[in-house]
Amino acid sequence: MKAWPYIKHHGHRGRGFIFSDIAIETALMVKGMFKLPLRRLKGFLHLVLTLMNVPMKSPK
Repeated sequence: MKAWPYIKHHGHRGRGFIFSDIAIETALMVKGMFKLPLRRLKGFLHLVLTLMNVPMKSPK
């Protein structure tokens, strides 16, 4: 759970990163396993995190 959010700032102007590479890679692995489009992936991950009672956001 500690590796899910991106803590450091990238050092450039603009908006910082929200999710770490581990979170994005995990989401893409789930997408590949279940053959989900990106919009359904977001909802599926949100549902799984909610059912597990984990207070984290899913990558968009």
